[in-house]
Amino acid sequence: MERTYSLASSLARAACLFLLPLLMTSVQAAEPPEPEEDLTLRRPVDLARHAQWIISANHLEGSVSVIDSERHTFLSETKLGGQLRSLATMKNRNVLLVVDEQNHRLIPCNIVQGHVSSWKPVTTAHSPIHVVIDHTEQLASVSCLWARQVQLFDLQPTDEAVHPVLATTIDLPFNPGLQWIAPDNQHLVVADHHGGHLAVINLPLRRLQRIYQLGIHNIRGLTLGPDGEHLMLTHQLLNDLAATERQRVFWGTVLENLVRAIPLKDLFQTDEDDDPSAVVRIAHWLQYPLGAPGNAAGDPGEILITGDQEVYICFSGTSQLAHERDMLKQLQRHQTGRRPTALVVNEDESRVYIANYFDDSISVFDRRKNRIVETLSLGKMRPQTAADQGHALFFDSRLSLDGWYSCHSCHPDGHSNGLLNENMSDFQIDSPKRILSLLGTGQFAPWAWIGNRTDLRSQVNKSIHVTMQGGQSQLASEATEKALVAYLQTLAPAPALSVARKESQTESVLRGRIIFRERQCSECHTPPTYTAAGKFDVGIHDEYGLQEFNPPSLLGVSQRNRFFHDNRAVSLEEVFSKFFHPHTGQPNGTPLTPGQISDLIAFLRTL
Repeated sequence: MERTYSLASSLARAACLFLLPLLMTSVQAAEPPEPEEDLTLRRPVDLARHAQWIISANHLEGSVSVIDSERHTFLSETKLGGQLRSLATMKNRNVLLVVDEQNHRLIPCNIVQGHVSSWKPVTTAHSPIHVVIDHTEQLASVSCLWARQVQLFDLQPTDEAVHPVLATTIDLPFNPGLQWIAPDNQHLVVADHHGGHLAVINLPLRRLQRIYQLGIHNIRGLTLGPDGEHLMLTHQLLNDLAATERQRVFWGTVLENLVRAIPLKDLFQTDEDDDPSAVVRIAHWLQYPLGAPGNAAGDPGEILITGDQEVYICFSGTSQLAHERDMLKQLQRHQTGRRPTALVVNEDESRVYIANYFDDSISVFDRRKNRIVETLSLGKMRPQTAADQGHALFFDSRLSLDGWYSCHSCHPDGHSNGLLNENMSDFQIDSPKRILSLLGTGQFAPWAWIGNRTDLRSQVNKSIHVTMQGGQSQLASEATEKALVAYLQTLAPAPALSVARKESQTESVLRGRIIFRERQCSECHTPPTYTAAGKFDVGIHDEYGLQEFNPPSLLGVSQRNRFFHDNRAVSLEEVFSKFFHPHTGQPNGTPLTPGQISDLIAFLRTL
């Protein structure tokens, strides 16, 4: 289906409406009015350019809109799928690749004279959220969030488009998001969508080469640095030792927003004895702070570097475009629409196009005039529900003190960055607790590790006023709290890893289900929510001797990398083999055997 917008047709229609009464003075019956355009929420999430055409992937509407960058008009909108998340274009062919995360598809398209037509889609692993094309335009890579996989597709040319053929699927120990292909076309870098991992994939060999852990989170921008020798990425850095007191939030010691530059020679170094599944921890690379006390820059997003080496960054949380040639200087800022998520330049790089997710619009920044000169609407938006308003507020860092961070900062897309945070929810300082996922939280009462919040709105209120120190924000109100609750109640639990990978139910899963029942795991993790309202002693304690905790739900537990209140277990296997859970705290209990642990984990991977 294609909707077409044309400035010429609009002028012609206006002229006809002006002349019509003069030509029909004797006619009493009026022609039936044209049907109004359907109101919807498009939510532009990604941008790409092909020749003069700027193409927007509209997340919720499942469509792509095309802008003519020479005439500054929308040319077409084409419905493609359920929920589009990312797109990539070819330089040498009229080809566009789009991923539909809802229907798990890679959609090859033609783009000719600003009009998009789709070809037969190809099935991907669960929840594809990013696609890139290599420099030879013979290979595409798709990152699949909940399947924890990257899939490489050979691009076989046809007469008009390409036919993607799945070549390789690579499993990862984290939820992949953004991807970047190095100039040598030998290395693919895959970023953790929630936490701080980077995976390097050897493209000629089509296999995993190395995994890094940077101790950061929310990686939302990847690009080659101006010197051609560094990978630059935008991210956030959480200090688990800094309590969310007003002074510490003000000075930016709780959560920093940064650009990091990683030398390619360090990133791609190899050793024959390396274990590609081993995680290499790296703590230091060159960093550029974003924002300052009193004027923070929450949730930095996409980063773009022009041919003349000017750096542009979306400050997604504060709804601003920032830019500067020297990253050591304070960046210039320009207000955009709500939550700018993507950037692209026109052919001569005189303009930067900015996708404003929550305003269904594209802003145009004129580099010569150094200002936003126009904002193009993608179409009329339907009236927004309380959940829609809460969705926008969840990603708005202006809800916190000076705009340092949003709800999304610690709960990327509603999930968890997997880190520790000292938000004093247990009434203590210097006892940080693991940040829990909010996916499915509407059905997981009570809230907080000690279960002291029995009403979701009171938990939201505490988050705004204590965790975010946003009590003085103009957004802090009862209406905001109600809207956030409405949004949180729409979030479903993360899909089980075995479901996302389409693994069949094995005998091991059946044995694990029996072990779960016989070991009385359901006393603390009661189906169907796999949690309970009370607090339980599991034999471990925090820095102040606190031993009783409210058990987190086990729904989506296979999508987590750390466990217990302080992240002391680095895998599900460690939960049982090193900390002897649930034997811990049961004097007469018997530890699980290695076989039983394997079976129990197989069952937990299905929840």
